[in-house]
Amino acid sequence: MLPLSRILRLCLAGFSVYVLSGLIPISFAHWQTGVVCPMLGPLPACYLVSVCYAAMGLAAVLWNKRLNGLFFAGAAPVILLALTGTSLELSGRPTCPRSETGLPLCYLSLIAGIMMLVVFLFALKRERI
Repeated sequence: MLPLSRILRLCLAGFSVYVLSGLIPISFAHWQTGVVCPMLGPLPACYLVSVCYAAMGLAAVLWNKRLNGLFFAGAAPVILLALTGTSLELSGRPTCPRSETGLPLCYLSLIAGIMMLVVFLFALKRERI
């Protein structure tokens, strides 16, 4: 039987792929139109968030002490950007791309980023025991 920490990291990797499967079409739509994602200087936010989720997934798959920083380097921008977008949305300044139901996707990204960070920290703790 697989240890719990390994199961958790495989779940993190799988969830990263799931999130990326939703982000890639948004990034592609932005690439085609140039208006889907908010801009961070010259870079669309959805491109950065995609790279960050990929980094988190890669760190979960490779899982060694040197790559823990890669996970955090991916999680920090995801959470901060989603928190910023959520704050702007709640203050009446629509910023984030929307789902088909009209829900700002930064809400979902904030939940996903925090959830992944919590699972990662729990898996780290389990592995050190």
